[in-house]
Amino acid sequence: MIILNRFLFVAIWLACACDVRGDALERLKPERLKAARKDIATFKTQREELQRPGPFRDFRANLHVHSAFSHDSRGKIEDIVAAAKTVGTQVLMFTEHPADNYDFFADGHQGLKDDVLLVPGAEMKGFLVFPTGSLRGIDGGEPQEFSDLVRGRGGLAFVSHLEERMGWQVRGVTGCEIYNTHADFKDEKKLAAALKNPMWLINSAEQFRKYPQEAFSALQDYPADYLKKWDALCQDAPHTGVSANDAHQNLGLVVRLTETGKAKLEDALGAPLLEVDLASNPALQLVFKGKKPGEIAFELQLDRYEHSLRHVSTHLLMKELTKEAVWEALEEGRAFVAFDWIADPAGFDFSGTSEGARHEMGSRLPFAAGLKLTGQAPVPVTWKLIRNGKAVAESTGRTLEFAVTEPGNYRVETWLRVGGKKLPWILTNPIYVREK
Repeated sequence: MIILNRFLFVAIWLACACDVRGDALERLKPERLKAARKDIATFKTQREELQRPGPFRDFRANLHVHSAFSHDSRGKIEDIVAAAKTVGTQVLMFTEHPADNYDFFADGHQGLKDDVLLVPGAEMKGFLVFPTGSLRGIDGGEPQEFSDLVRGRGGLAFVSHLEERMGWQVRGVTGCEIYNTHADFKDEKKLAAALKNPMWLINSAEQFRKYPQEAFSALQDYPADYLKKWDALCQDAPHTGVSANDAHQNLGLVVRLTETGKAKLEDALGAPLLEVDLASNPALQLVFKGKKPGEIAFELQLDRYEHSLRHVSTHLLMKELTKEAVWEALEEGRAFVAFDWIADPAGFDFSGTSEGARHEMGSRLPFAAGLKLTGQAPVPVTWKLIRNGKAVAESTGRTLEFAVTEPGNYRVETWLRVGGKKLPWILTNPIYVREK
């Protein structure tokens, strides 16, 4: 029996753990994973402890997180909070799939739990929504109508999965995802055929277990399509850019011995993937040697919460850890996206200075002579300054300084080389410089 669609989904996930824009298998080779780990260790030795200027502190948040409330997750809140604390997350913003058997706001995770702030929300109607009250029984109609409903009640609304909504022009939203882990891998099909071979999965398990974070995060590519759309949206109105972990802890492989002497492959949610006759597969016979029917011969969890939450996050600039402060930071665009698996961004800063006044990310200010943009990073990076979607300056080092000579939306990307590949490390929200 083969349930092809679910098995291919697992296969596609594994495929994107390779650099499929080059040699798809290359990124999974132990030497590449080892090289990535070595580079990460080097960044730790290069790191300088920096004091972040200004009145705000950096709080690490994960948006687009699913738990057992969602049909496609079995995640327990205790395990998710424990994973958050392990990786340094202070804010978890849940986006459950709504269902008739529960109210994602009233029943959802909220408040402080073990010093982690929990915010209930949902992934619905093409948005990540964080309302201020229950939306149960509210359909919302078209995207604009639904966004207006959430926003009109003081909630937050971010356009999700931009790859599916490039034509959307929804007025008044809080912002949009500028990176989504699921979107980074879901169109990667190059290895799908090879990954139908269960022995490949079993033989590859060791490198996933030895280098779990490096293997998970090897899916990372530059989100060019997302950023292009975001830059265009920001030309019309400010849109706060956030990262989406799309964390479920639902991708994995379990292999059991059946009563009929076959190897039964299941996904992490217990759904059957396929069955293989051991009599025709001597290699699998060795895996099941000594096993009794029903026993697990092999188990591999590919997307543990710890690795998903560490991969990328949205850093919020706030004065305190409260829901009100989270709302303010996201409304104002005082945030940046960081791929924390590469290096700890604590102390990073990108800001503007004009006539002695400091302007944080997300600021809207008039153009004036003498306006400067500055940045600092705890490790040496390649700085790319983007104006209205186009690179206008590039430099290397720990600091950035740029004299603004014309209005525009200015944001920064910092890049690092990891495991032989140049990767974006930090993506800031823009500083909006307008005509007087």
